[in-house]
This record gives sequence, C-alpha cells and structure tokens, in this order.
Amino acid sequence: MCPSSKILNQSKNGILTFCNESKLFQMVFNNLCFEYYEWELESFKSHLSELDLEYWEKTFKKSLHQRKIPISVGNKCFIILVNRQEISEIKSLLNIQKNPIKFLKLKDIDYTLLEN
Repeated sequence: MCPSSKILNQSKNGILTFCNESKLFQMVFNNLCFEYYEWELESFKSHLSELDLEYWEKTFKKSLHQRKIPISVGNKCFIILVNRQEISEIKSLLNIQKNPIKFLKLKDIDYTLLEN
C-alpha cells in the first residue's frame, strides 16, 4: 500500500485510489484488485464503455451463473464475470459517463426549405 495514496472515489463494494509516488491507480472491487497507470486506466474505461451488456446477457442466458458479462483483463485464460449492477457500480467508481445525446446544429441539417 502506498503511504501517499489519495482516495478518488468510493462505492459500496469498491474504492479507487491514486498513489503519487508510483503514479498508479488502484481499484479494489469486491475481492479483485486492479493496478493501472493512467493510460491503462483510460484503456480499461474505454473497454467498459464499449461493452454490449444486452448482447452478453442474451448470449449467456442459459448459463448456470448469475454473472453473465465477461470483462477481459488481458490474459485469454482469465476472464472476470460480473452482472449488470456490478458493471454499473464499477462505471460509477471510475466516473464513466454515458455518452451524452449529441444535438444537431442548424448547419448539420441538409434541407432545402420551400415556402408555400
């Protein structure tokens, strides 16, 4: 444990800290511990943002396990299985925002206005 760790975010089952000395982010979630440099953390956040939850839940619908969403952690022999609530908590722990709705601007609309 880094003596100069700073808590960045905390949830019911997890905590995200940053160590100024090693420049490592540490996320402890349930019994899992992840350590990332900034670029690795951003890559992990991007991976989580792109997960298609409906697809994985549908694919593993008949699975015996209640956790149906796989998170790859770099080793093809090791995959973490989580459920929708855990994904939501991890995303909130990492401050991953849903993509905001992008509104069209007037110049983006290619339309000829015909006045009657």
